[in-house]
Amino acid sequence: MVEDEDIQEMDELASSMESKLQCYWSVGASSVYEVNSSLIHRVQQHIHELDRNAYEPIILSIGPYHHGTPSLQAMEKEKWNCLDYILKLNCGKGLQDYVNAIEGLEKQARNCYSEEINMDSERFLKMLLLDGCFILVSLCGTQGIVCPREELSGEVQTQNQENTYQFGQWYITFVIHDLLLLENQIPFFIVERIYELVADKDAATSSLAEEIAEFVEGILRYYPKAIQESNRPKDFHHLIHLCHIYFKPSQKQEEAEHQYKEWAQYFKIGRQLERSDENLLSIQKQTGQRRWRRAVQYYEAGVEFKKKELDTYNPHSLLDIKFSNGVMEIPYLFVEENTGCLFNNLIAFEQTCPEFGNDFTSYIFFMSQLISTPDDVTLLAQRGIIVHQLRRDAEVSSLFTKLNKDVVFDFNGKYYLKSMFSVLEAHYQSRLNRWVAWLRNNHFSNPWLALGVLAATIVLFCTLVQTLIAVLSYVKPP
Repeated sequence: MVEDEDIQEMDELASSMESKLQCYWSVGASSVYEVNSSLIHRVQQHIHELDRNAYEPIILSIGPYHHGTPSLQAMEKEKWNCLDYILKLNCGKGLQDYVNAIEGLEKQARNCYSEEINMDSERFLKMLLLDGCFILVSLCGTQGIVCPREELSGEVQTQNQENTYQFGQWYITFVIHDLLLLENQIPFFIVERIYELVADKDAATSSLAEEIAEFVEGILRYYPKAIQESNRPKDFHHLIHLCHIYFKPSQKQEEAEHQYKEWAQYFKIGRQLERSDENLLSIQKQTGQRRWRRAVQYYEAGVEFKKKELDTYNPHSLLDIKFSNGVMEIPYLFVEENTGCLFNNLIAFEQTCPEFGNDFTSYIFFMSQLISTPDDVTLLAQRGIIVHQLRRDAEVSSLFTKLNKDVVFDFNGKYYLKSMFSVLEAHYQSRLNRWVAWLRNNHFSNPWLALGVLAATIVLFCTLVQTLIAVLSYVKPP
């Protein structure tokens, strides 16, 4: 009897595990072919603990990960206001129409999250609809929609303005902070579906994507961007993915490698760079160098730092760093109290979704090692490359040092600055470059001192010539 009960329990356990396995297989299969690239991950707990404020929302929850957090409930009323605003924009569509539309996307939306969402269908759909309406309204995605009833048009616009500005500057700042967190996202196709219903048309939602992209451009206004109005992103998975698109190098990696190879061969620095990987490994083997050097060290080896000037006709990205003829051009970098939060979430996005590359992580590793001490920050600040609102230069170097803590980065792997490292390290290893830089920094930095050295050189030259003439006249008298 006992054996029969044990067998029955084992059968139930096997059946339960098989059902769970089928569920995971179903989710995995749909993810591979549908939305694998739009996965929204949680940040690993040990990284999360390094700086909770960098990954947790302050006043607003978007998506399931922080839904229901008691400290974020005050903003739920604002979401309902946004839903009411959406319903008034198109009176031909009722609330049931929006619920039905979102219901058709429920499975696809659940598959976008890396963790299993323990929410029943009703609660999950309500969350998606409210959060989607909030994003659509708050990010000005409804600007191109005209209210069909003229008597409601003024009322709706007034309500939208009141909803947006009633909380003041703190509200705007904290909402932007929370909307750009990796754990605080919903798939953008939810927002697009709501837009299609409220606009009452089946046309493409490219205009919505452009409106949202324009709003995000305003958030990122202090950072150089290579993307112009004519080629704004129209295909992105969520808001962090959209930000990540703006932080991509504009110059292709192959073009940069070709440029550095030609430069190195022309000036005959180091070995001929037939292959960047071989050159990098050779340099690392000879010098033991497996990281970027500090800005002060490069400067002492003759590297000049220059702010990359903006070009309206050929704009550049924050990541477009160039080194040529001993001059390193670095785009303008603005640092304030929320910079670390944005950069942390962009790194987390690349770390959890490797299919989107490691360009931003490479940039952060470069900058964190370049400005690892306050003196390095001071040097770049004097060149106009870094402008910050923190109290001391030491806080900037500390901020960037923390950004790459526990971040996985293969220095021997593929990254867009790899060829530049080879040429830059070869320049640093040149004794001639360091000797010339020493003379420049210690003896020619002061114009009067340089003039004195020049005068002394002329006097010495004249003395040598006079001595030579005297010796020749003595050996061979006229």
